[in-house]
Amino acid sequence: MCVVTFDWEENDAGEKVRRFRKKKSLVWAVIEVTNSCNLNCIWCYANSGNKAKIRREHMGLAELKKLVGMLKDSGLNQITYSGGEPTVYPRIREAVKIAKDNDFVVHMNTNGFVLTRGFARELKSLGLSQIQTNIDSVDPKKHDYLRGREGSFYRAVSALKNARKIGITCVSQTVLTKENETETVGIFELARSLGLQRCRVWDMMPSSGCALENFDIRPTNYIESLRKLTKFAEGTGGKHIESGEPFFPLDFETSLRVSHIPCVASHGVLVNFAYNGDVYYCVTQRKPMFNVFSDVEGGFEEFYMVKLREFLKKAKLNPGCTECELFDKCGGGCYTRRSYSSERTDYWCPRVLNRQPQGASPDVSHSPA
Repeated sequence: MCVVTFDWEENDAGEKVRRFRKKKSLVWAVIEVTNSCNLNCIWCYANSGNKAKIRREHMGLAELKKLVGMLKDSGLNQITYSGGEPTVYPRIREAVKIAKDNDFVVHMNTNGFVLTRGFARELKSLGLSQIQTNIDSVDPKKHDYLRGREGSFYRAVSALKNARKIGITCVSQTVLTKENETETVGIFELARSLGLQRCRVWDMMPSSGCALENFDIRPTNYIESLRKLTKFAEGTGGKHIESGEPFFPLDFETSLRVSHIPCVASHGVLVNFAYNGDVYYCVTQRKPMFNVFSDVEGGFEEFYMVKLREFLKKAKLNPGCTECELFDKCGGGCYTRRSYSSERTDYWCPRVLNRQPQGASPDVSHSPA
């Protein structure tokens, strides 16, 4: 996902970028410890909603220990637990402790539905240092609609309050759609009123399952929303932007400090694991490159980089992209967005947007090109 994070205080997030640029090696891993979820988000790239017709499965603790050991040997320094919903993973407490005992920084993507203050305190004592929780509208009913469960707005806000109260760093996340793109500044204002110093956003994009079925609610202009949020951050004491969006910022100036890697997946900054050990290029690309438990030969990072290069060689790219003056900065844009474009061009590319009628949504296919 092409995530952009806005910071209102100094933190170590930029260190991941600096470390990567210095060593050009994997920095952090996202581990989906379960495919089970207690919500039913209409944009879910993993198709993990509680109404999805899938078999509910979790990563075994022995497999998790093996994986964490491999990542430690490869020199990574951060693990983000995800899903599904990691708080419904029966061994989440052990998972946090295993990562912390192996000297990892431990984060968690959670919807917050069951994150009481006591649960948050317990996870913090085991090593959890940050949570990322979605606020997808300032309107509770709209948020609940997007997240697929009544009461999810108030549970998310409560979780952020609970975690922040006991000293866990809290990050608000927002998936941009037509339903909420006019609320982005309001969502950030709400997050800031809760005392949050970090706010994150990315655009709904085609993937599999419900994310593709509901893609008609994709935003009309993600890049314009990012410009508005930048202006808001500039006017409210913002310090820093970490951008994994290929096209942000390209054509406007900001007084904020920006750390920019056009695509953390294609650059080999992070690696994504499913509950069964499948390794994805990106969480929005659900066809695995290989399985970490059955296919790896030799050191994990070396094996991963070979597979990543093989994957990228097969990537379809519009020949015109490499001739564009923006190519050195954007790298051809997002692989997922590009793969669902009939022109094999990222539909948020400024050159593509300039050819579209004002206010029109990007033209995308419902199957990969």
